[in-house]
Amino acid sequence: MAQEQMTEAIQDFDLVVVGAGVVGAMTGHLALEREPGLRVLTLDQGGVNATCLSAGLDVPTGRDARQRELAARSTALYRRLLTERPGLPVRSVGTFWLLARDRADRLRETMAGPDLVEAEVDALGGLFAGLRPSGGRILLRSEGSRHADVAGLARGLLDEQRGRRGCAVRHGERVVSVQPHGDGYLLAGEGRPLARGRKVIVATGPWALHGPFGARVRAAGLRVKKVAAFHVDLRAADDAPVLIFEDDDAFLLPQPESDRWLFSFTSKEWDGSPVTGSPALSGADHSEAVRVLRRYVPSLVEALSGGRAFYDGYTRDRLPLVEPVPEHPGVVLAVGGNGSGYRLAPAIAERALDLLTPQSPGSGRS
Repeated sequence: MAQEQMTEAIQDFDLVVVGAGVVGAMTGHLALEREPGLRVLTLDQGGVNATCLSAGLDVPTGRDARQRELAARSTALYRRLLTERPGLPVRSVGTFWLLARDRADRLRETMAGPDLVEAEVDALGGLFAGLRPSGGRILLRSEGSRHADVAGLARGLLDEQRGRRGCAVRHGERVVSVQPHGDGYLLAGEGRPLARGRKVIVATGPWALHGPFGARVRAAGLRVKKVAAFHVDLRAADDAPVLIFEDDDAFLLPQPESDRWLFSFTSKEWDGSPVTGSPALSGADHSEAVRVLRRYVPSLVEALSGGRAFYDGYTRDRLPLVEPVPEHPGVVLAVGGNGSGYRLAPAIAERALDLLTPQSPGSGRS
């Protein structure tokens, strides 16, 4: 009887979003944009997540046509969002690419909109001492990239949601089960109900393996990989560009707000768990960072300092896992950021919402 009374006392929502990272925040935002009167609840277990530590670089590219479609759609949605809310912490950033000349055509094929043009090293304004596109390498330039304070962006969208009538955002509430209840679902934490929702979107990033549909996500091939970056203790000007080392899947990102640069590179550590806490930068990470910098900009090696590391979910095809849960009609998974959760968040959220409310034939999207 006490359990029944507790269940009766919990609040009902039209949509419950599990996860308050950038994908979850964008999901709530787009849902309310479609239906302003919707009652939306976002639940989050709290703590450090991938959004908090994201580099926040949005370069509109995609390894195949499907990823380019997602990138182009996200670019369009971000453009509209920033037009309507110019105060969000997102800025344009110039982009240079250093790569083998014989790979330039392939890179051009991956661009989801912007053109690539050849550039002279002088265009970098002497930023990187000793940088020369030697050994058959070429320097290219593109426009259309953006850099964001991703945590600030997500926070801004969630604050808007909090201010809407009938909506809420709750931190420190981990969802362990989603069970059918009436015409929707009962979401519960450890031993207690949290909320009821007619529909549910699970956007829990690398925590998806430990959530209510962890077995399904694992069967779909999602794995957890460490994402790592070091700080470079050199002042970055407000208009400094990002420099991408395409052949090594690494980049130097200016962080003028912190008077430094961020050097992001590919960590090779797989199958960690966010449940045990955030990962640490390792000796292997430092060796990889040094290897890449020595190849291109050896003068920066001595400027490496502390950095950041976190986990993200990666799929086999490097495309987000956005799919319904067949045995739970009205529940959709939206996970697998593949290190690109911020730049693809609008398209991921839009697809998840489309799966909940399929559009009629012939209907279009703005």
